[in-house]
Amino acid sequence: MVKAHSLILVLFLLLLVACTTAPYTGRSQLMFLSEGQEVGLGEEAYRHTLRDSVLTNHPEALRIVRKIGERIARAANKPDYKWEFRVIDDPEMANAFAVPGGKVAVYTGIFPIARDEAGLAVVLGHEVAHALLRHAGERISQSQLLGAGLAIAGASGINPQLLQVFGMGASVGLILPFSRSQESEADEVGLTLMAKAGYDPRVSLDLWERMERKERGAPPEFISTHPSHETRTQQLKSWIPEALKFYQPADRTLEILPSLQAMESPTARAERELLKRIQAVNKQAEDQRGERAVVEALGIGLRADPSVLYQERQQLRLGYGQYAALRALSSFGRTPLRRVVGDYQSGVGWSDLSQSNGTRLIELISFMGDLLRTAASIRGQMPSQSPSPRYRTR
Repeated sequence: MVKAHSLILVLFLLLLVACTTAPYTGRSQLMFLSEGQEVGLGEEAYRHTLRDSVLTNHPEALRIVRKIGERIARAANKPDYKWEFRVIDDPEMANAFAVPGGKVAVYTGIFPIARDEAGLAVVLGHEVAHALLRHAGERISQSQLLGAGLAIAGASGINPQLLQVFGMGASVGLILPFSRSQESEADEVGLTLMAKAGYDPRVSLDLWERMERKERGAPPEFISTHPSHETRTQQLKSWIPEALKFYQPADRTLEILPSLQAMESPTARAERELLKRIQAVNKQAEDQRGERAVVEALGIGLRADPSVLYQERQQLRLGYGQYAALRALSSFGRTPLRRVVGDYQSGVGWSDLSQSNGTRLIELISFMGDLLRTAASIRGQMPSQSPSPRYRTR
């Protein structure tokens, strides 16, 4: 009980010093992170995401996204942010994101839904609003607070099974509604940003209608992180009049976004296929038996000692899929692995990585496919309770 009381005191003191005010809306926020810490985490996540994505070089897509983004950025009036706008070639992903610090990425899968620059301005305004409102830091802070609360309950002697139930209840009763409130807040501020950038906020109703048709079959609102379509529509209608006060119609024709067919290329298709296989290897290695199968299959494929590969992968702190692909390139091109890893971490794309190591991308894709098949075969031959592999650290 003494331990529990101490934890409660610490938690109370944290709450006293961790309250901030959200810009634009003036809402009180719980924030344990400084803005500098939040920006650092955001930029790290951004770099990691881009490394494992296919970036488009389509000139029209880049030009239009940057044009819209720069207008939104000027409206945001956050000069300490280092704004950057990239386009990720993924026709299956209808999304975009912005991280603290001003790094923004748009997936090509959103283009058919957005249709033109006004539609995309709705999306970018919404995502930039998340960054300006410091929603990422707020979520991290809330998770830290919930973790502290569970620790207090545990120190008080509560049954661990009840703690698990409490954690589940907290997710549905607190975290998800909290996330929905953030989404609504980003909608509201996003309308103001797009209006200040010269785009009609009334377009948002059509955009979210198209998005709803795309996502038909989404979970009920009470177990979703986003508000329902009906809730969002009602809220948008109530906020649009205020946003229109900032809207100055421009005498210009809205540009249509490029089609997915126009942006497609054989290289992008090949890189997306490689990324799928990399993620499949990561998934295969999620449990102990799968990890052992992947390491042994990689040893067979590279004619290398599995124990060396296992230790090397741990030291590099890479996913098994990324490690396997980079290790293969190092082997094929007789290039030091550290150099290949360094190029990958600096953002060099898989096509360029393959070419600079004397390998065609199709060969790397084939290698990863063979690795998956061999790993599946090895796993299928293992006993259900397979012992720890000999290369596992002690």
